Amino acid sequence: MKINMSEFKIGELIVFKSHPYIDKHTEIKIAAYSDYTSPVLVIKQIKEKSQNKEKGKDIVQELNCLYYSSRDGKFIDRWISSNLVNKIFFTTSDHKLLFDIDFKRDLDNLNKDYSAIDYENLIKESYFNKMVILKSVDIELNKKKVNRTKDNGELVETNHLEFLPPVMTIVGYKFIDEKNKFCKNTGLPLIDLKCKWYNSSLKTFSELIFPYHVLYHVKEVQNLSMDKDLLSDISESLTGNTFFLLPLKKPFELEGYADKEIARTIGYPTAILYKHYFYQMNYFDYVTQNKATINIDDDFEKGAENAIFGKKYPSYERSYRSKVSDCRFKIDSYYVIVYKDMYENITRRVVKIRDLLIHIKKIKEFTETYDQLSSWNPSKNFNLFNYNYGVNGMISIISDTVSIPDNRLPKSIFNDENVEIFLNTNCLLRQGRYRNFNVNRILEVIEIIDGQGFFESSYTI
Repeated sequence: MKINMSEFKIGELIVFKSHPYIDKHTEIKIAAYSDYTSPVLVIKQIKEKSQNKEKGKDIVQELNCLYYSSRDGKFIDRWISSNLVNKIFFTTSDHKLLFDIDFKRDLDNLNKDYSAIDYENLIKESYFNKMVILKSVDIELNKKKVNRTKDNGELVETNHLEFLPPVMTIVGYKFIDEKNKFCKNTGLPLIDLKCKWYNSSLKTFSELIFPYHVLYHVKEVQNLSMDKDLLSDISESLTGNTFFLLPLKKPFELEGYADKEIARTIGYPTAILYKHYFYQMNYFDYVTQNKATINIDDDFEKGAENAIFGKKYPSYERSYRSKVSDCRFKIDSYYVIVYKDMYENITRRVVKIRDLLIHIKKIKEFTETYDQLSSWNPSKNFNLFNYNYGVNGMISIISDTVSIPDNRLPKSIFNDENVEIFLNTNCLLRQGRYRNFNVNRILEVIEIIDGQGFFESSYTI
């Protein structure tokens, strides 16, 4: 295939054709011998070249590419033919901390001219002592390799950081040619940036000159928000009983609700991590019931425990012990429940109540137990009913199909072995699918004050 001269550009990411990454598919995990995997390359310079072939001449591009060897502590550049590489894209990062260096754009924003002195002043005022990094950073940082364990044959995932570039600081600059300071074709300045970084291989500091097109400017987290220091805000939350309202990594629809999507979760912060050039918050995710991380690059909504969670059952208050059966479950409300299934497995999950159900095992025995129902003689085909809560702990059984003479029943029905009382729910632990839970197997319940607001729609605590 003939190469279009505009196909490859300076600053773009490419890989050797034997590399497992293709186009936007950079999430592929590398198995077997990962050392055979070549680095992600950043195009530093382009030369056009004619290539003789049997059918005539093809025009190809010779690409001067740059990568970093973590093992050797060196930036390495190599010339490679455009016929031998593929362009790739990294789309899983929203780049809230990484920005293309565009001096002309910056001058436009400042209403400055494009003279050499204006470019120099811009660099001195806005870029000196700022952090930068090679554009391959996110792909190399998220590159994974997998191997099987000796014990059970399961796959173990680890990071593959052989070519991870370091974070550097701009300490100087220079025009490539003092006589011809601007590109004749684009009019852009021909400027290189001098960068310093700690060389972990040599155990000292190193310096090198880079064309600015191959670098990202790394913005510091404390400068992301005009109103607050995001890092300090999270740090202070770790010492208090604070919860966050966070975006769910994989939103899903609630079964039975075509217009309702679970897009957010409640998170309890546990630690702050530093991942190469950015900070992350470790938190417990109430939807997935698992540990998770999120980049600290936004002002997350937060609130105290009593602004999110309501009553807890069982509990001890004023010398009275409440039980799970004391919880008056409400349709469309959300609860955290701890559940023991028939196999004695205990799990915690968030559920949305759809229906309150009561299953009567033996109708005749049931009507004999409760005198007010002695005249009731429903068909044997009906033994599943809805119920709701009345006064003094009583409940009422309801049916749209069967007539019930006196439907009020005492609270003792929760201990009746002839009935099973169920919650029909959307279970968030199971991607919003229908799940039924026997109330007598629920060990603990915590009310969520406004679950619809927290999980389903925009809400401020």
